[in-house]
Amino acid sequence: MGADAGQEPASYSGSAEGILISRERAFEELARHGLHDPASREEFLGDCGDHATYDAGDVLRWLGY
Repeated sequence: MGADAGQEPASYSGSAEGILISRERAFEELARHGLHDPASREEFLGDCGDHATYDAGDVLRWLGY
């Protein structure tokens, strides 16, 4: 059986909450979503900040999940 009785299944972005990923891994996720160009990376950095690591949930939310 899936989720415990009475519990909602975790959302895709919710399941990534609290998981730290590197800047390079965040950029790989952008590329997987068709955002290969430097302008997309700059937009991401402008919105999310220029950090060594990011919360994976924040990256997915930025991508629209």
